[in-house]
Amino acid sequence: MAKRVVLDELHLTVTIPNDLSDVQADEIRRALQGRDFMSRLRRTVREIFLACPELATVRVTVSR
Repeated sequence: MAKRVVLDELHLTVTIPNDLSDVQADEIRRALQGRDFMSRLRRTVREIFLACPELATVRVTVSR
């Protein structure tokens, strides 16, 4: 028997204007794929969940 079950999934969608140059789109893509961005995103999500006492027992995974 599983010790945890999925209650909900949240998806983050990142969109860019369709008239951006390839260079600009690549810069955005590199930023989103970077370690710094993922670290900051995880830290922010953790802070949000910690601010809600009723969510103290949930486990959150941020992945690509």
